[in-house]
Amino acid sequence: MKQGKRWLAVVCAVLLAAALAGCSIPMPGFADYDVSAYIQGLLDSSYKASHGEFMSLASATLEDAQENNTTTVENAAVEFCNTYNLLADDAQMDRLEDIMARALTQARYTVKEEQKVDTGYYLEVDVSSITNFSGLTRQLESLRQQAQDEATAEDSSSQPEDDRYVASEGYDEYGNYVTYDQYGDPYDPDEEEESSSSAPEIDTVDVNQLYTDLVLDYCEGQLADLRYDEEPRTVALDILQTDQGELQLDMNQIKTIDQTVLRLEP
Repeated sequence: MKQGKRWLAVVCAVLLAAALAGCSIPMPGFADYDVSAYIQGLLDSSYKASHGEFMSLASATLEDAQENNTTTVENAAVEFCNTYNLLADDAQMDRLEDIMARALTQARYTVKEEQKVDTGYYLEVDVSSITNFSGLTRQLESLRQQAQDEATAEDSSSQPEDDRYVASEGYDEYGNYVTYDQYGDPYDPDEEEESSSSAPEIDTVDVNQLYTDLVLDYCEGQLADLRYDEEPRTVALDILQTDQGELQLDMNQIKTIDQTVLRLEP
């Protein structure tokens, strides 16, 4: 699994931190900041993989801009797994990241005009949360039971069946008590047990893997009809300006936007 990589992204990058190394906003000049345009470009780069505006305003390379989206998507997938205690292998995690990426391209947010304040700048972002992936506990419990039932049925069907049974019993010509199967052959339960113990092991179905696949199928199906909160939520950003003119952004505020754009609550 790539959990190590993903946990590192959660702890060190905190969703969009890759775009704001050192939590500083690189803007040309000193007095003429277009902070709203920068935040718009940053969010578009991170959610919609639309990098042109961010690259222009931040003088960033395409690789740096793409990292905004990669980090955001990876962390959304990890957060989903954490929320619902989902264990995914590498292939399943890649698939979940693709689902999160496709959902985030449909994110709805409006960056309002910045206001100059004594400490720097203040602006608000109105976000209409995607709600399809929130409150899924009961739905996922149903999928887990479905996975268990399917695994049990498949395991049962794959077990070799012994069609022998005792057809008759009695004494042979030598006075020995003998049981016969339906084919007229001596029936020896001990021989049957020995034979079954030497048979090759049959792989059983991995219930967790089957369950995770069902969850991913469900999530992928949600992409066709994303639902949003009717009333947008407002996230406030306080951007500090140092004596040297550098702008500094608290990444916890960006994390709040991420959590609002794609709501993940049990």
